Amino acid sequence: MDYLGIVKKAFQITIKHRYLWIFGILAGGISGGIRGLNISLPNNSTLNGDKFDQTLMNKFPDFSNFWTNYWGIILGIIVVLIFLGLIMVIISIVAQGALLGSIEAIEKKQTNNFWNGVGFGFRKFWSVLGVGLIFSLIVILSLAMLIVPIILFVMAKIWVLAIIYGLLICLVDLVLWIFMGIISPFTLRLAVLGNLGVWGAIRNSWPFFIKNWKEIVVILLITWAIGLAIGIGFIMIFLLVGGLLFGIGFAIYLVSMTALYFYAGIFGLAFLVFILILGGIVNTFISSIYTLVYLELYRK
Repeated sequence: MDYLGIVKKAFQITIKHRYLWIFGILAGGISGGIRGLNISLPNNSTLNGDKFDQTLMNKFPDFSNFWTNYWGIILGIIVVLIFLGLIMVIISIVAQGALLGSIEAIEKKQTNNFWNGVGFGFRKFWSVLGVGLIFSLIVILSLAMLIVPIILFVMAKIWVLAIIYGLLICLVDLVLWIFMGIISPFTLRLAVLGNLGVWGAIRNSWPFFIKNWKEIVVILLITWAIGLAIGIGFIMIFLLVGGLLFGIGFAIYLVSMTALYFYAGIFGLAFLVFILILGGIVNTFISSIYTLVYLELYRK
């Protein structure tokens, strides 16, 4: 197998077909941050006999009837958040299928564009979802096999057995998770591109790995090396550009706080957009490598 040629072709696909970046961004998931609350507790001077000063406590709002007064709003927010989460999951699943189908179409010189990819993603929705659920279930069960018996041993105060069992099962789980990480990209492609369905892909994953384990391990090491190089490069650029922007921001801070807020907002948004685009490009590139390798192995 021409590994260098595959990496080169994957790079060309990524650069030439930039609509794939959108799938790469969406397939990687959409994450959001939750701003924490900074709660300051009173110091010793506000304590009297291990009780808070009633005067200080009276300054806090009364939340005793908060749920009664605002339960409708709270439930509404929860429902909206759940709905948005489901939409994000659906978009991610469709984008994963769209990315694989588009790369296959490009490699086979078939008609390919954004909307063809979206259509393929919807058609393969259940295959992508099913493979993801199966692997997630395996991880959950393996964690349960590790945690539940340890809890029982600890409750029974069988400390030595808890430690021995924990170490052994932890090692087994680690091997299992590593193997799942190696085979899961090809299981997904067997289900989506090989049209084997979820169970067919799961059943054929082990024979596929045994038949092609050398090529799979080599390409895995290559993708790891590429990811490490990209990570190091990003850190270096971040330190260089971040240091420059910090210096400019400090100079603006000395002049005007309002200007600093404006400056931070603009470059914060620009940094977020840059991270999303970079993630989409890298995701497209790595997915292209795996897809091209799969197509090459599938033709054997």
